[in-house]
Amino acid sequence: MLYLFIFAAMQWYTKQNKTIMLMEPAINLYSSNEKSELIRENSQEILSVLAAHQIALWEYDIITGKCSFSNDYFFTLGLKDAGIIFEDIDDFYRFIHPEDIEFYKQAFAEMLSSDSKTSQIRVRCISEQGKVIWLEDHFLSYKESCESHPGKLLAYTVNVTSQCEKEQHIKYLEEYNRKIIEALPEFIFIFDDNFFITDVLMAPGTILLHPVEVLRGADGRSIYSPEGCDLFICNIRECLRDGKLKEIEYPLEVDGSLHYFQARIAPFEGNRVLALIHDIGDRIQRSQELIEAKRRAEDADKMKSVFLANMSHEIRTPLNAITGFAEVLGSANTEEEKAQYQEIIKMNADLLMQLVNDILDMSKIEAGTLEFVQTTVDINLLLSDLQQLFQMRVNEAGENIQIIADPSRSSCMIQTDRNRVAQVLSNFAGNAIKFTHEGSIRIGYEARDTELYFYVKDTGAGIPAEKLPDVFERFVKLNKDKKGAGLGLSISQTIVAKLGGQIGADSVEGEGSTFWFTIPYRTCGKPR
Repeated sequence: MLYLFIFAAMQWYTKQNKTIMLMEPAINLYSSNEKSELIRENSQEILSVLAAHQIALWEYDIITGKCSFSNDYFFTLGLKDAGIIFEDIDDFYRFIHPEDIEFYKQAFAEMLSSDSKTSQIRVRCISEQGKVIWLEDHFLSYKESCESHPGKLLAYTVNVTSQCEKEQHIKYLEEYNRKIIEALPEFIFIFDDNFFITDVLMAPGTILLHPVEVLRGADGRSIYSPEGCDLFICNIRECLRDGKLKEIEYPLEVDGSLHYFQARIAPFEGNRVLALIHDIGDRIQRSQELIEAKRRAEDADKMKSVFLANMSHEIRTPLNAITGFAEVLGSANTEEEKAQYQEIIKMNADLLMQLVNDILDMSKIEAGTLEFVQTTVDINLLLSDLQQLFQMRVNEAGENIQIIADPSRSSCMIQTDRNRVAQVLSNFAGNAIKFTHEGSIRIGYEARDTELYFYVKDTGAGIPAEKLPDVFERFVKLNKDKKGAGLGLSISQTIVAKLGGQIGADSVEGEGSTFWFTIPYRTCGKPR
């Protein structure tokens, strides 16, 4: 309505064919003529209404480039108090904000060159004290006398500082909120009380489990599980009813993968809530890892207790045998009896040494100080040495077992730790001897692409299928009557992992077992 009034006022002024009520130099406002008096009174009323809205009229002569301002122009627009007073356009440029000068000049030139001469230009003015006043100029051309071309422009200027400051404040708030959203690692869903997602807010580059275009306007029931929907809907309704923040945690399954999120739900507008959603998958994973670590620590503590109990028995047994038979050795009546006692002492000493070595290796593994020394190893020679060692052992024990070295090549030289490879094969062979009473034990290897596959295969008792997954665990003994601490296979597993390979076992109960491991290799050929 105000702009219609302004337009009507400008039209009324142009019809007077003079601007005596606008520009002091052109008119005497106090004519005794009744018509002039009527014009003066009407113009004063119009000017008063415009001044109340900080709107002032002025005139621009297109031909001469001169501007005509009334005394009230600068007062009405609040320019006089700010010290912004000018006589023409060029003088006006002194007060325009430096960033707006070129824009105003270009817009003013385009307005003059156009046929309609109708234009609207907004510009900032700065006083000497730094005060900023926003002005908006509106132009309308009109013809004077009988000339066919417009000679003057009638314009009105509006002080729009308050409006511009509000707009700037709104822009600032929008930018402020945008930066906050961009800085948040989370994203925001806006739900209504029917659990529809009315909007999604997030930082650029944020990747969601569902496309944004799918989420906006979607029914939450199509996104979340029934349990998740019930949790959301219940808390949304409580949030709208109580006006209090709600916090929930929930899983979300997408493409077979389970993701975990936390949502902080707060009242927003009307029947809508704002849900700040945060991915807590890492936290859940860490919690699960801590729970698993606690379980493993408790299991390890129990195992160590079992280990100490076993060790006291396992160590005491060979020690008792050694000390006992050492005492009776001197009183042996025959050489045959003496040799028998010596063999028992040696066998128990070997067992005790193996127990001590296992304990030391386990301690090194726990401390992370298990050493590895890389050398050039003749694998065929290693298998031959092990075959002779274990064949002698089973012969001395009177077992009817054949130990067979089973190389797959005429020669094989690799870079590895000979002692550690031999230790793993010895652990495998030692266990095979415990559970094999007749038949054979084969110690061999195969070359497979970039790895060597070692195996120890026996024809012994085999392992029940349900116990096979546990054979590499610490302190596990499948037969309590057999000597040993149950550490050899666990130590072997660590050694193979350090060598960069894999370890495993295959077995059929009553038919035998195959324990195997792999290590990477680069050279396999004739020894140098």
